[in-house]
Amino acid sequence: MISALLIDLDDTLYDERTYVLSGFRAVAEELAQRHPRLDAAALAAGMEAELDAHGRGRIFDVVLTQAGLPASPALIGELVGVYRDHRPTIRLWPGVADTLARLAKSYRLAIVTDGLALMQSRKVEALGVADLVDEVLLCWEHEAPKPDPACYLEALRRMDAFPAQAVVIGDNPGHDMAAAAAVGCRSVRVRTGKFAALGDGGFPPDAVAPSFVEIAPVLARLEPGDGA
Repeated sequence: MISALLIDLDDTLYDERTYVLSGFRAVAEELAQRHPRLDAAALAAGMEAELDAHGRGRIFDVVLTQAGLPASPALIGELVGVYRDHRPTIRLWPGVADTLARLAKSYRLAIVTDGLALMQSRKVEALGVADLVDEVLLCWEHEAPKPDPACYLEALRRMDAFPAQAVVIGDNPGHDMAAAAAVGCRSVRVRTGKFAALGDGGFPPDAVAPSFVEIAPVLARLEPGDGA
């Protein structure tokens, strides 16, 4: 029987892009305060356009150059710090909080999230998910970035569950499904976020759900005797 769910955060419970855009706004506002001639909204829009055109690579460098400012390593470092330390304006996808509340009646819940601990803790705080689950584990605090199984094993230890009793839920096969395979858990892939259209990368899940709010019947089919 399933007793524990190990749940990813980014692009599983909310749209990670909204965090990125929130960070851009924080950086743009910082630049506009330093240089009143600059328009914060225009700067943030320029960052978003650069993200869409070329990915995350050198967004701040490009926007600084476009604004007529020197893209020095020192300034870039300061802006990266602003981005990482900002308190984001983000929210769970509709129905996620209610889904977590329903799942908590049947399972122990842990969020297992990857990324810089400062950033992930800011996200957890902004989303209010710590009050909806039993445990929150920041993988980088455990020096175990996904798909390293160590953080998942620690989550299982805290929830007093064996791998066979747990299901990993996430959007990224190379992180979440790969970790589940390493730990010996089953996994459910949610088709949301930037990885939604990608293949399984050699780590097929045991089941697939269109979104997290549609996870309950999928979990039911994974229970013994339900024909999964």
